[in-house]
Amino acid sequence: MEQQGNLISVDLPSRNLVYSVEAGSIKIRTLRGKDEKLISEITLDNFEKKFLTVFQNIVTGIDPTELTVGDRLFILVWEAINSYNKEYPIQYLCSSCLNNVRAIVDLSKLELVQLPEEFKEPYPMKLSNNETVMLRLLRVKDEIAIADYERSNKESWLFKYAMTIVDEQKNIIEKMKYLEDLPAGDLARIRSFEQEYAHGPKMEQTCTCPRCGAKEDVACPFRLEMLFPYGKELKRYFRN
Repeated sequence: MEQQGNLISVDLPSRNLVYSVEAGSIKIRTLRGKDEKLISEITLDNFEKKFLTVFQNIVTGIDPTELTVGDRLFILVWEAINSYNKEYPIQYLCSSCLNNVRAIVDLSKLELVQLPEEFKEPYPMKLSNNETVMLRLLRVKDEIAIADYERSNKESWLFKYAMTIVDEQKNIIEKMKYLEDLPAGDLARIRSFEQEYAHGPKMEQTCTCPRCGAKEDVACPFRLEMLFPYGKELKRYFRN
């Protein structure tokens, strides 16, 4: 799709270790009106595919479906910071005094987790019977497939983890059956792979309660309002 505006080279949290592209070749640009129009049309049913269309507009140097989930989150937060505002309001319940706190999160100060430099795919995971299963990180294309699978009223629990198995001899149904027959401990090891190598912005920040002074790490999950301000959030832009 047509690229508009200045393209900026970005250092992704994956360090490009899982892509067959040169470092510095992946570039992105800030959002434009046509991108916001697409975002305004997002629903629960079309979330993954509509966001993919946005990424096809703003990302160059790689097929956006090949991006890891962590790199996609990094780009989403980058867009929120650079297209709109690095400050984002949240609310949380103080665990010390139970006060309902309004706070401002600085998205530019979120901790960034990177893949370790020695990481390689496929990753060998040794199971309890000494068998080794080869795994890979989830990609955007996998998230789209999972969403489609769920829309067909099928349970995606094993489907999701079957997507991470690298085995050209097995189709997705055979991979799911393989996981079904594994001891629960071995399945947990496979499930832990995505968590162990999670990368991208850590969506939490330390906040201080104005009433009791207690500090705690507060979750700041990605929300659509970060890329499409409306309502009370939109009012902040009137005097900016």
